[in-house]
Amino acid sequence: MTALLSVEGVRVSYGRIEAVRGVDLAVAPGEFVGVIGSNGAGKSSLMRAIAGVLKPAAGRVSFDGAEVTRLKSHQMVAKGLAMVPEGRMVFADQTLRDNLLLGGFSRMRTDRAGVMRDLERVLVLFPRLRERLDQEAGTLSGGEQQMLAIARGLISKPRLLVIDELSLGLAPLILDMLFPVLSSLNREGLSILLVEQMASYALAVTDRTYVMENGRVLFEGRSADLARDPRVLDAYLGRRRAA
Repeated sequence: MTALLSVEGVRVSYGRIEAVRGVDLAVAPGEFVGVIGSNGAGKSSLMRAIAGVLKPAAGRVSFDGAEVTRLKSHQMVAKGLAMVPEGRMVFADQTLRDNLLLGGFSRMRTDRAGVMRDLERVLVLFPRLRERLDQEAGTLSGGEQQMLAIARGLISKPRLLVIDELSLGLAPLILDMLFPVLSSLNREGLSILLVEQMASYALAVTDRTYVMENGRVLFEGRSADLARDPRVLDAYLGRRRAA
């Protein structure tokens, strides 16, 4: 099967500092893929390069069979790749409704009715947002802002949703609400690429996982297998499997 997303030898540099060092990664249509690793592993830099936020220093990114390495983020959204950024990045002084509609900005001229249908769909997924549509986004809790950021990404009607650090600053109770929503979206056919520092959550929901350290992929495999791998248990889950 041809990959929906293919990353080959991507490098990302900040001046003389190389944050991503020749990474290969792929996501198949309908696949739920995770990327785990410690702080500073290069995970977020890789996601920004994939999404067109950063320009790779080297390497190739392909989406749906076409090279997209040099495209900007808004062009990637139009291609069908949307990113939920680390830290949510909602427009704090705008209402929830306005934040959500901005997610469908590239579709409004040609598919306004579709945007409104998708707005209703995300409000069903996240009922809390419906109750707060006219509030300013900056007044929301961290969990509600993460719901908003995911919903905003979905309204762009992506084929691949890239989520950077879903759990950042959120309580386990909120994560127990969000991860089932992502699993449901994936079962409906949405491809998802998830960067997650809480490895136990990522390994429980994804099909495959890449493990990154120091800007490189150390190893990758089926998530169920990695959840039992001593290397992952020691470094990312904080325990060894009982003998």
